[in-house]
Amino acid sequence: GGYLVLRADATDATLHALTSSPIAEARYRDDSVKPGMTYVYAVVAVDTRLPVPNVSAESNRVTEAAR
Repeated sequence: GGYLVLRADATDATLHALTSSPIAEARYRDDSVKPGMTYVYAVVAVDTRLPVPNVSAESNRVTEAAR
């Protein structure tokens, strides 16, 4: 199916999906960040099973500061 990119502010441990549906690309540009803020990202893979897709384990989390 694709990938869901997850993000949280560095002060929040709860990650939220940045897209409402899976993306097919193996890369994603987050255009909604605020410069100077630090964010935590992870990715999960999802398949096309209906009615509920299978979701992989979360990838390693990565912390990035927005420029």
